[in-house]
Amino acid sequence: MSVNRKSAFFRQSGWLVVATFTGGAFMALIHPAVSKPMGNDYSSFVALLRVVMFIGTPFVALQTIFARQAAAATDANHEQQLIASSRALLLMTFLVSLVFAIVVLFDAGPISRFLKLDNRTALYFTLLVAVTGMGMPIFQGLLQGTHQFGGMGWVQITNGFGRLSMMLLFVVIIHGKAAGAMLAVLVSQLVTVSVGGTLTRRIWTHRPKVSFDWRGWFASAIPLSFGLATIQVMQTIDMLFVQGLFEKTQSTLYSGAMMTGFAIVQFIAPVALVMFARVAKSVAHKENSDSVGMTLAATIIFGCAAGIGCTILPRLPLRLMYFTTPEMWNAAPLVPWYAWALLPMTVANVLVQNILAHGRYKAVLWLMLVPFVYAAALCIQAPALVQMPPFHAFVRVIQTMGIASTVLCAIAAVFSRGRATANVSDRDSELAPVISHTASSPAE
Repeated sequence: MSVNRKSAFFRQSGWLVVATFTGGAFMALIHPAVSKPMGNDYSSFVALLRVVMFIGTPFVALQTIFARQAAAATDANHEQQLIASSRALLLMTFLVSLVFAIVVLFDAGPISRFLKLDNRTALYFTLLVAVTGMGMPIFQGLLQGTHQFGGMGWVQITNGFGRLSMMLLFVVIIHGKAAGAMLAVLVSQLVTVSVGGTLTRRIWTHRPKVSFDWRGWFASAIPLSFGLATIQVMQTIDMLFVQGLFEKTQSTLYSGAMMTGFAIVQFIAPVALVMFARVAKSVAHKENSDSVGMTLAATIIFGCAAGIGCTILPRLPLRLMYFTTPEMWNAAPLVPWYAWALLPMTVANVLVQNILAHGRYKAVLWLMLVPFVYAAALCIQAPALVQMPPFHAFVRVIQTMGIASTVLCAIAAVFSRGRATANVSDRDSELAPVISHTASSPAE
């Protein structure tokens, strides 16, 4: 990689890290602001956020799919295919998520009891969040694939600031509890979706001159979806398991450690977004790229630094995140376990994105097995966990997650060692439309 390209890589990665940190700081301020007013409802709120992630699992790969289509740019004449696919998928994701939400409504009672919701309205707002947010991965993918990292960063900042503002209104001022919190998420998300849609309107607002190739698109989209879904599912299983198995007063402490670890992952993840777009473009143009090596190095260094920091000062991140709720500081013994357990998962995320950017779909089946085995291992341990002291049980859950993440990382590493793909396949070339105009960004 040339000096200029390395410089651009670090500028773009740096901007996304700054933007994600800023947006994440706003997000982090939500928890000290609402944890005390919500009381025991706080764990329900955190679990509902995981429900949104779980519902969005089938669509988690949309950002990567559209990023790959736009980044693997080989022929400007394929712009019409990108327009057609963008419009078709925006409509499809809305309709599918709407149908899914209606189905969930019929089981709202059992789901509310499982999540220990005092107000079923919180679940209804959660479903609306899921329905209205499914277009956002498409908008982010278009921004990522066309290297509009400036727009991606501002979307992150807008999302964080908007959610914090709405939380202060609906939870702190109006005292809306979990239902108010999810209403705040809904309102702020509508604003963020509007920003993302506006930044990419030059693509999806035009009427395409070609029909959308459903068969060809899904042939590439399905393995990408299942491959990236493994990371998404791995990040949601533990919190939903703990929320359903333990009392709310106990699971609230676990949610504190979990949110601390999640903040670490969100801080490191943006570097992988820049890497994916660059690797996909390099593969399409038969070029070599050092992006993977630099991303892995940055991820491991940041991850180890976070793990060491959380081991030496485990109460510090909790004090920063929950400075208004001192009782949450009692989760400090869990923080080092969570930070180190997430390190292999964070590295696995980089390797999985590299595998998928090269189109090595044979790895997907092996990757998919890990979340199933992980969930089964937790379920097998459930009778013993409820008999253990809560903190000992929580450590066991985190250890199980760490082992599963290590296995996922090892599988991804094996498939990443394969020879780099010289170019995309013919079918992928047809699925790699390009926007000839690449907008500039603050990072470029």
